[in-house]
Amino acid sequence: MLPVILFSLIIISVSQASPWDTLSATIAVVEFEPVYNERLTDNEIIEANLVKYLDILNTTVVTNNKTLDMIIFPEGSLGVIGETSVEMATGDNPFYDLKEYPDFMKTLSFTAANFTTYLVTNLVEKVKCDDTSSSDSENCKNTGYYYYNTDVVFDRNGTIISRYHKYNLFGEFDMDRPDEPEIETFETDFGVKFGIFTCFDILFKSPAQPVLTENIDAIVYPTEWHAELPFLTALQTQQMFAYDHKIMLFAAGVNERSASSGGSGVHRSTHDTILNTIVAEGGSKTLIYESVNGIVVAPEVQDVDVLGKEMDDFPLWIDASLQNFTWTPLNTTSSQPIEDQVCHGNDTENPFCCNFNISLTTSKETGTSYSYLLVAFSGLRHYPNISDGGLEICGVIACLNASISSCGQRFPKYDEIVWPVTFEELTITANFEVSDNKTQFPNTLLSSIRPINANETEWSGKNVDEDGKTVIQTFALKKPQNRLLTFAIYGRDFGQDVFPRDDDHNDTGAASSISSTLLILGCSLVLSVMIHV
Repeated sequence: MLPVILFSLIIISVSQASPWDTLSATIAVVEFEPVYNERLTDNEIIEANLVKYLDILNTTVVTNNKTLDMIIFPEGSLGVIGETSVEMATGDNPFYDLKEYPDFMKTLSFTAANFTTYLVTNLVEKVKCDDTSSSDSENCKNTGYYYYNTDVVFDRNGTIISRYHKYNLFGEFDMDRPDEPEIETFETDFGVKFGIFTCFDILFKSPAQPVLTENIDAIVYPTEWHAELPFLTALQTQQMFAYDHKIMLFAAGVNERSASSGGSGVHRSTHDTILNTIVAEGGSKTLIYESVNGIVVAPEVQDVDVLGKEMDDFPLWIDASLQNFTWTPLNTTSSQPIEDQVCHGNDTENPFCCNFNISLTTSKETGTSYSYLLVAFSGLRHYPNISDGGLEICGVIACLNASISSCGQRFPKYDEIVWPVTFEELTITANFEVSDNKTQFPNTLLSSIRPINANETEWSGKNVDEDGKTVIQTFALKKPQNRLLTFAIYGRDFGQDVFPRDDDHNDTGAASSISSTLLILGCSLVLSVMIHV
């Protein structure tokens, strides 16, 4: 039986605007470990994952006597590939009534209807090409179809009410990208309007930014994230988006330790992360968000050191672009307040500068401990064969020693680490151009590989000139922290983003093998430039 995480000890009020202040609903997000077994056929893999889906639902609904309004499964969790992809039609009929569809689609449709719940999953949809001769898609030329990484939403009757084709592909060379980003929303009978996008989309302008203008109440976010230190572990990335955009985010993540994949949660805007999990040992867990007339069932506080030790054997990627950052060591022996400025691009006309105001206390503990660097960066982050992304980053990051080459890494045995440094006060400020192509996020990480609760920090922006062309962003601690790995302003400059031409990965041979290659969907390409720690 798969574990279900239920929390019932601490009751807190939701203060967000309608519908959350009066909502009565139960929503499940699933951290899911899919079956990937080379000895099974493609259809047997799907069947095995469907069995796990049903076990989770039975455990949640029957064993724990819960009535679900929605359950969200992650990207890639069914194991659908090109050969088992689905060609879908629009209409009002539940899929279990339509004989021409594959058995797994009928099962999903019947399951949603049987449990009277909205069900979100992810699969591969194939769409017939209008004109294969004029298409740039290798899939069209070779098979006559586009193949899309697709989120699918079933309603309580088993009818598909929403489909979203992922736009920002992370590798996934077997998949096609839509001509334009799709801005997809759906409404529920419990009064919540959701937007939906997938995994790597969260870091890009479209569809993640435009969907926020659609008067939505929350985001549904299926993902297969690859956790990367020091800025982009899964829960850290989810929270920074919800925090900055003041939006509820329901994130369901694939759990695959060998790919550094894990992290699911419910992030409540600027308030806190209500629920989160990383199944460090591997496996599946279900998180239940329960709201009764706007009162939310919240978890007990999890011990940061217990969680940190659990993560010892969970591999994390390292941001290989750190070597391009400007940095200076933080003097952790200082008893006086520290004011420092670190600028990237001092040799340019307009350097990007980060200002740090820090007060520390340092105990006399001896042993293995982290050093801290103050870092600044403005420029392009390169993902080989995927994209180049514009970044503007200011941060305090933990390192093995006082060199940037040791940053984004962890000491191997958590029990042997001491934490002599307490950040009593920590404020970062920086100026950013006001632009539709720029956004900034508050970014934090503790030794538990969870973010600091949003209500323990303060995030604000203020125009610094009359014409409103520049904003000063301020990110500050509201309470002391002494298990800190990252505290940063993580800025994106979408105007610098560069995507490789479709032709750049036509020679991978992926399209020609669409029907036979197992596709682990999502943010799933393990890059040679990444290092596991």
